[in-house]
Amino acid sequence: MRAGLVDARASYEEGSTARSAEVARLEGRERGLGTLRVVVALGAVGALVDAVWGPWAEIATAACVGLVAAFIVLVAIHARAVAARELAEAGRRFHQRGLARLDDTWSTFTEDGARFVDDEHPFSSDLDLFGPRSLFQRLNAAETFEGQGKLAAWLSSDPPSTDELEARHAAVRELATRTAFRADLSAEAHLLDGTRPLGLVKWAAAPATWTPSSALRLAGLGLPLAIALAFAAHRWGPAPGWIWIALLVGAVAFNRMVGGQVAPIVELASTRETAIARFATLFARIERETFTSARLVQLRERLVRSGTSATAQMARLARIVSFVDARQNEFFRLFLAPVLIWDLNCAVFVERWRSEVGASVGEWFDALHEMEALASLAGFAFETPDASFPRFSSEPQFVAEQLGHPLVPRARRVDNDVSLPGAGDALVVTGSNMAGKTTMLRAIGVTAQLAFAGAPVTARSLVLGRMAVSTSMRIRDSLGDGVSRFYAEVSRLKLVTDRAAAGPSLFLLDEILHGTNMRERLIGARGLVLGLLGRGALGAVSTHDLALGDLATERPGHVHNVHFEEQVEGDVMTFDYRLRPGVVTSSNALRLMRAVGLDVGST
Repeated sequence: MRAGLVDARASYEEGSTARSAEVARLEGRERGLGTLRVVVALGAVGALVDAVWGPWAEIATAACVGLVAAFIVLVAIHARAVAARELAEAGRRFHQRGLARLDDTWSTFTEDGARFVDDEHPFSSDLDLFGPRSLFQRLNAAETFEGQGKLAAWLSSDPPSTDELEARHAAVRELATRTAFRADLSAEAHLLDGTRPLGLVKWAAAPATWTPSSALRLAGLGLPLAIALAFAAHRWGPAPGWIWIALLVGAVAFNRMVGGQVAPIVELASTRETAIARFATLFARIERETFTSARLVQLRERLVRSGTSATAQMARLARIVSFVDARQNEFFRLFLAPVLIWDLNCAVFVERWRSEVGASVGEWFDALHEMEALASLAGFAFETPDASFPRFSSEPQFVAEQLGHPLVPRARRVDNDVSLPGAGDALVVTGSNMAGKTTMLRAIGVTAQLAFAGAPVTARSLVLGRMAVSTSMRIRDSLGDGVSRFYAEVSRLKLVTDRAAAGPSLFLLDEILHGTNMRERLIGARGLVLGLLGRGALGAVSTHDLALGDLATERPGHVHNVHFEEQVEGDVMTFDYRLRPGVVTSSNALRLMRAVGLDVGST
């Protein structure tokens, strides 16, 4: 277990129990407040009846007013209780999902990243990065659409710079120990319920289309004040009434004159208050945390630059938008807004906010989404204490001790040493059907992409160079495009060779060129592998063509034969999934065919 990590199961169980107790308490409070609201509402109705028809009109009227006021206060308190209960439920969900991952029931999670599946991608489909029972489904703790997109991009991208990799790994190490922070981030984001910031970011960053003149701003503030003063001078002084009426008519006319300019601005700003408030709580949670790793410090600083904070600015915008949305009240919009020059003044405040901080909004959300992606990887680190962080090499290599596939449950996972120490090195993997050849190839590729994303890997140790991963494993024909399986495969292999020619490359090839005869298959596979090694690529190729093992003789010291085999006791066939040196000496194809009831004769 890595130093600094506590037992994940105990932590999640404790958190789930605590949040469940909190949910029960808040549900009781919510029910109590709901009952009290009903009682107060009935009391107000009774007081109103007595005020109209009873003998105690004055007392009943006062009581009715007081009870209505109390009801309004209770509505607000009840709403806060509901919000607190929903937040506690979201927090409980975080801990329960952690337990599900530890119990290997994470494949039931709704979000599996299927929208990121791309059959044309150089490796993501072959490595099961997205879709049901995928690496993404196992890792993802991001609740926002964009946070999930950030995680998906990291998992499916070629490696970034070594400095970037080191920064991500340091951030993931730190976040792995911040369970409370990750729980809060997840819970607050879950309450967004799919709300996306794209419209807000686009609106905030859009260039100004209207700049109010000083005269307009002065008129917007001065006319309402002049109307109020003129009315007061008429009501309590000697001023004639026509003055304030004339000013009122002038205000209405002024509104009509500027309405065409300001209406689009206030309409775009309207109805954004809820989304703003929800995102503000997420920014506030990040701002409250103190970090030590450079990347996390940098992400937090994006929210608090220039002496202000994203939280404060979002709260300021929420206030402005709440003023804008006062227009939703029909009485206010028709009778008060024209007098107060409301739309113009709101538009002035909106545009001032956009000009001052609008360009920073996209950066705030980028920081949030990156934090979610890092938190997802940190959750994997927290839940997999036997995983290790890789050491990056300046040269192409993949050297792992006790490497296992991260999606295989720990109780069933068999780990093996895998050594590709330099450019031009390869493993030729032979073995029986179902013995583990393809799983090992996928373990190599998934491990590389986990490391490049910023996560630890399921290996005792890993030394890894920055290389572009390329695979050819699952090849599908396309009837719609008129593409045969063989043509689809050779097109895929061309992509593998092109990526190897472009720079350091790690290739993983599974049972290639099965669409042709044995002689051409062997010639083609042999030439392909030698061509890749000649370009400095390294990797592994699985095959049933034992003659391909002769490559070890042609490239001594660079190509190594390894194999998996089955164990047979009587009629029972088992696999130990142990990687052994040399070419396999047994085969189980006929035995498997007979096992499923096929009559293949006798040998």
